Amino acid sequence: MEAARLRCTPAGSHESVCLTLAGTCRPTEPFLSTEHLAEPFNGPSTTYLVSQVHHPLRNFSDAILKPYGVTGIQFTVLSVVAHREGLSSADLSRRFYVTPQSMGQLLATLEERGLLERKEDSNNRRILRITLTSAGREVVEAGTRDMAKLEEDAFSSLSPKEIKTLRSLLRTVVDDLRSRRIGSA
Repeated sequence: MEAARLRCTPAGSHESVCLTLAGTCRPTEPFLSTEHLAEPFNGPSTTYLVSQVHHPLRNFSDAILKPYGVTGIQFTVLSVVAHREGLSSADLSRRFYVTPQSMGQLLATLEERGLLERKEDSNNRRILRITLTSAGREVVEAGTRDMAKLEEDAFSSLSPKEIKTLRSLLRTVVDDLRSRRIGSA
């Protein structure tokens, strides 16, 4: 399949030339030029680079998952529940670094769409355990295939060994962030 060139405008006012393949816009230039910065410049911070990977992937994820009626974050919650049925809203809010109220709203939306169910815990009636419905499982199965293609495409410039190393390093940072509060006094 041949890619077509077009102009698109990512977040902000800077235009980039993009390649589209299967309807996905992929920037071929950085979103922001660093040419105006005074020397010496040791390159962007790690946090900045991570955000430059995260934001386009989130947008691409949302576009890929739109036919299933879910956003990237909703799909991720469904995927976590698929692998760890019986989690509570509080468990998920801690895992995703959001307030319990925000997670409750997200779960209510998914429940209204028939993708998950919340049932009282048999030992503690105040806790609602979350499970997927058959429709939720179908979304996770189909979405997982599409998201695997996105991941393969997004990281195609890396070797399998580099991808394994990247995943290991990211997992280390995630585990560290989960174990402590960064930036707290």
